[in-house]
Formats: sequence, C-alpha cells, structure tokens
Amino acid sequence: MKTYKILVVDDEPNNIETIINCLEDKKYQILIATDGEAGYQIAKATQPDLIIMDWEMPIMNGIETIKKIKNDSSIKDIPIIMATGKMLSSENLQTSLNAGAIDYIRKPIDEIELNARVNSMLRLHQSIEKNIELEKEILKQKELEIQKELDIQKKELAKNTLNIINNSELNTWLLQKIKVLNVNCNNDGKQIITEILNKYKINSINSSWDEFETVFEKVHRDFNKNLLNKFPNLTISEKRLCSFLKLNMTTKDISAITFQTESALKKARYRLRKKMNLQIDENISNYLSKF
Repeated sequence: MKTYKILVVDDEPNNIETIINCLEDKKYQILIATDGEAGYQIAKATQPDLIIMDWEMPIMNGIETIKKIKNDSSIKDIPIIMATGKMLSSENLQTSLNAGAIDYIRKPIDEIELNARVNSMLRLHQSIEKNIELEKEILKQKELEIQKELDIQKKELAKNTLNIINNSELNTWLLQKIKVLNVNCNNDGKQIITEILNKYKINSINSSWDEFETVFEKVHRDFNKNLLNKFPNLTISEKRLCSFLKLNMTTKDISAITFQTESALKKARYRLRKKMNLQIDENISNYLSKF
C-alpha cells in the first residue's frame, strides 16, 4: 500500500499538531513547513501528494504560495487544501479557488471533515496521476511512431540521393560519349545533338529534383520555410543548392546532378555565401543544418 506524503504549511505549531493528530491513524508521511517560501521549496524537492496550506503566514502567505506552486510545471498538479480561521467569507473562498486551491477547510479543524477532504483529494490526485501517466504513454507511442516514420523517410532520402548520384554519373558518361560523337558529325548533326542535349539536361534536372524534393521535404519539413523566411530573395537554383548542401553533398555530385561545371558551382556557392553574409571561416553546410 502506498504511503502518501502530505505537506502541511502553517506558521502556528498548534495548528500543525492538530492536523498531525487528526491524520495520525492513517499511513501518511507528514512534511512540515512554517512559511510559504519553505513550503514551496519542500513541495518542489519532495513532490507531495497533497498540500494543506494556511492563509496567513510570514515571508509568503498562502495565496502567494499557491500561485507560485501553480506556476511551476513540476508541482502544479499537486492538489491544495486551503485552511484558515479568519478568511471565511465567500469572497475569500473564491480568492483561494482562483489562486489554485482545490478545496477549503475552516479552522478550528474538525477531524472528520479533515479526513474526508484529505481522502477525497488523494483519490483525485491518484486519478490525475493516472491520467498524466496515460497521456505520457500515448505521447511516447506517438513519438515512437513519428520517429519510426522519420527513420523510414531518412532511409528513403538516402536511397533517393544515392540513386540520383548514380544516375548523374551515368548522365556524365553519356554526355561525354555524345560530345565525342558530336565531333564526327556534320553541322546538321551537331545541331540535332545540341538540341537533344539541352532538352535532356532540362528534363533530367527537373525529374531528379521533383523526386528528390518530395522525399527531402518529408524529412526536413521546415527547412525551406525557415530558409525563405530568413532569405526571401533566394532564386530557385539557390534554393536547390541549399538543399544539396544541407545533405553535405560534394561539389562533384551536385555538378553531376545539375549539369553545372564545378567552376560554375563554386561561383554559385560564393554568391550564396555573400547573400547569407557568412564569414570566410564559416562552413555553409553547418550553417544550413540549423534551419
């Protein structure tokens, strides 16, 4: 059977003794604080199951202490009973409830009433704890499902990127062979080959990018949005270059995919760095990894 911890916060020793005597037959661990600030610190350190709070105390009164507890995410769900012998009006009751107390008991304390309230609050706390655990378990399951899906998408992105690189290497080989063939053609043949090359490059770039972008955005969902929020004037080609650089792709691989020369890519990287106002020693791929 669980031993419940009950924190009693009261500056009057007689009141503390009365509460302890009323609860002594139960299996409770009684914690004591004689002012609000000490009560807050003990609650934070020990995580009691219930707090019985006096209203009028030195250093920090009961209302102030309740508000401080309720503003602390680590202890805000602990139920609090306000106990007072002076603040007895309906307005006082409303004040304590508005501050975060969940129940109210008048002094002098009646043993039967105190035990009834304590039992009720502990059952409530049990229910809250179960709900919190259930919510945590549901959240954990959702996080596992999201992580599993993300891992699948990362593998898909890696596979997709590798396929693009492999295809680009084949493209490079084909283009080199076509250039050799171009040398041995007449003017009409050269013109046809040039048209074929230009159309092939455009179709290949768009096809590779569309496939890549679909998978990339599944894994790095906010990358493009964050990037364009920071740098709204990026061109389409600069945006694509940023995506490749975020994956730490080499200039050689990017060159093969985009059909740009390595020299042209170096210039594009230089313009991009300048647009982003990066320092000479700042790695652009590391910078883009933050988006």
